[in-house]
Amino acid sequence: MDTVRWLASAPNKAAFRVAFAFVAVSSLWIVFSDQAAKAMFGDVTELSAFQTAKGLFYVGVTGMMLFLLVRFLVGRLADRTTEALGAREAAAEAMRQAGIESRALERAKSQFLSSVSHELRTPLNAVIGFADMLGDPTLPMPADRVRDYAGEISAAGHHLLELVESIVACAEAETGHALTPEPLDLREEVGRVAGQARVRAQHRRTAVENHVPDGLIVKADPLALRQILFALLDNAVTHTPEHSHVRIDGEATPAGEVVVSIVDDGPGLPPEVVMGMGRPFLRGGDPLTASVGGLGLGLYLATLLTSRHGGRLSADRPDNGQGTRIRIALPAGIAA
Repeated sequence: MDTVRWLASAPNKAAFRVAFAFVAVSSLWIVFSDQAAKAMFGDVTELSAFQTAKGLFYVGVTGMMLFLLVRFLVGRLADRTTEALGAREAAAEAMRQAGIESRALERAKSQFLSSVSHELRTPLNAVIGFADMLGDPTLPMPADRVRDYAGEISAAGHHLLELVESIVACAEAETGHALTPEPLDLREEVGRVAGQARVRAQHRRTAVENHVPDGLIVKADPLALRQILFALLDNAVTHTPEHSHVRIDGEATPAGEVVVSIVDDGPGLPPEVVMGMGRPFLRGGDPLTASVGGLGLGLYLATLLTSRHGGRLSADRPDNGQGTRIRIALPAGIAA
């Protein structure tokens, strides 16, 4: 607003300054130069020649002064105009980016609602369907079928619980709940989480191998570290074909970090997932037609919690070019 007001008043100010300078210099020159000429010359011819020379000199000097003054004022005007145009372009770009982010947020919200509705409806339908059959007195069934249906209800209930827990975990991480980092034995923590992942991997016949060396200490919040590891291991197990391998390695770096690598031999992460690992509800393909369920929160939660530890999470291809390698860099704990 200040720049706009300055641009509106600048022409009048510039014209006034030029006119004032011209009148002031001209008046002073005429008064003092005429008095000096009368005192110096008595002859009319000499006085006339001097007046001519004085006039030419005056024209030259005032012309130069006008040139310098106008150049200075117009230069300032150009600078202010450039600044105003730059600010306007920056504001327009900011508005454009805000619009892009707003549309992306709306798409993410729509995808979230669609994904949540789809993911919750599937196990709920199983629970309701099997429960209705168990409660129907017109459908007598043997005990083994009752056990099967009860098992399906239990599995669907556990799946619902996992979905709710993943949403709650992301909400807690986003609100910035306090972390309590402490020295942790990485092999021990990986072993604990790998045991949980193996239970899920059994029906897929996927091997989960812990190759983290003994004595490797990482400084992290215990619950957050387990959430990071389980989210990544569960993602690797879920998205690899049957009879696959998931390997966990760890190493200390000279930079005072501990790097955990989780390598699988699956199809690899889609490029859009790798590029957007810091965004929630991001999954490759159409989440409503994907063969593997999930809300797309695992990588987001792991990235968020790793960042809150001051670490980094990245994804690339293993050295053999097959599968996916996730690397988590976290602060090292006490020396082994």
